[in-house]
Amino acid sequence: MDFKQLKYFTEIADFGNMTRAAESLFIAQPALTQQIANLEAELGTRVFDRSTQGVRLTSAGDVLYRHARSLLKQMDDAKAAVIDESDHPSGRVTIGIPGSTGKMLAVPLLKAMSAHERILLEFVERPSAELMTLVSRGRLDVAVVVDAVPCRGVALTRLLMEDLYVIRPAGEVASGRPITLKALAAQPLVLPTAPSTIRQRVDTAFMQFGLRYRLVGEVSATDMLVRLVSAGLGLTVLPWAAVAEEVQQGTVDALQLARHRLRRELAICVSDAVPLNRAADVVRASVIDIVCGLVNSGAWRGVYRVGPA
Repeated sequence: MDFKQLKYFTEIADFGNMTRAAESLFIAQPALTQQIANLEAELGTRVFDRSTQGVRLTSAGDVLYRHARSLLKQMDDAKAAVIDESDHPSGRVTIGIPGSTGKMLAVPLLKAMSAHERILLEFVERPSAELMTLVSRGRLDVAVVVDAVPCRGVALTRLLMEDLYVIRPAGEVASGRPITLKALAAQPLVLPTAPSTIRQRVDTAFMQFGLRYRLVGEVSATDMLVRLVSAGLGLTVLPWAAVAEEVQQGTVDALQLARHRLRRELAICVSDAVPLNRAADVVRASVIDIVCGLVNSGAWRGVYRVGPA
């Protein structure tokens, strides 16, 4: 007994006529009659009484009809639920983003999710190495990571390369001109606490050129770094995403490094063992779309795409 037989059976019961049921089902009457014969053979009893006036349910057929209607409705409900989930994905999606990147992506991503009222987005801010571990363990659905090294349990999609800028208080003399590594080393610096990827880039560059620098403070939080710089307590090195708002507000300047570029790579990662549900896939696709839009519009400076267009 299968759903097709139940559909045929209920259609005949509703019409009370084999010929009209066959026409409704677009099936030849002999084929329909054979399906009912197979059903009765499997059940070991008749489900219809036949006469010249048509067919009517037997007592066994009446029992089957009630169950068949319930099963067919459940099947229709299941189909509708799957289609609805595809058209209107739902559920909680947890996304990890480093602090500096989150300042650029969090607002447009949450705005994009307003078109998906059934998706609840949870942001988790952690260093990239921790984010990848959380993805591999199934604690995060999606994560944007920096300078990711391929590892077991995680599938990576490269997004873009971004330059690192020297960040200093706004309004200083020649504030728009690039600054050399040597000039930067002579300034008081407040840098991300090791072992951040930005700190590694800065330390490697100074070491490469044999430069010693003046470190006056270490900070793990991006917002605090920018606040200390705007207060005139030192310079730092950050990507454009971390200071775009402050540059527009005129509290800090972002300067390129002269004759030497520091860069880092952004990627998006998901589990390679657990398939994304529909809601998480929507979030992942939205992140990629937003990144591409910000790069194309020029709102995200000092970057170029290396991943999906």
